[in-house]
Amino acid sequence: MFTAGTDTTTSTLEWALAELLHNPRTLTKLQTELRTYFKSPDQKLQEEDLPNLPYLSAVIMETLRLHPPLPFLVPHKAMSTCHVFNQYTIPKETQVLVNVWAIGRDPKTWVDPIIFRPER
Repeated sequence: MFTAGTDTTTSTLEWALAELLHNPRTLTKLQTELRTYFKSPDQKLQEEDLPNLPYLSAVIMETLRLHPPLPFLVPHKAMSTCHVFNQYTIPKETQVLVNVWAIGRDPKTWVDPIIFRPER
């Protein structure tokens, strides 16, 4: 369990850094936000700083959209028979997997879905 938690975090950080290196304008914009907010290089990022760093939050969200740590959410079970979009019937007790990788790259939802664009 410990490895699973650290591996997903490491993978997300690697993808964020890779995307920033491939997108120098995005990297520069993020650096500007961080340098403006943090007055000292010794100042450490705290969770309560995130609401004041909207571009950093956008970079994190865009990284997770394009590169989710796991392609599927935790499996769920239908508690009762249900109908989805009037097209599909999911019987009670059916295991349901949500493919977040596909959702994050769906061209019906996202314009240029494979482009890293935190400004979305």
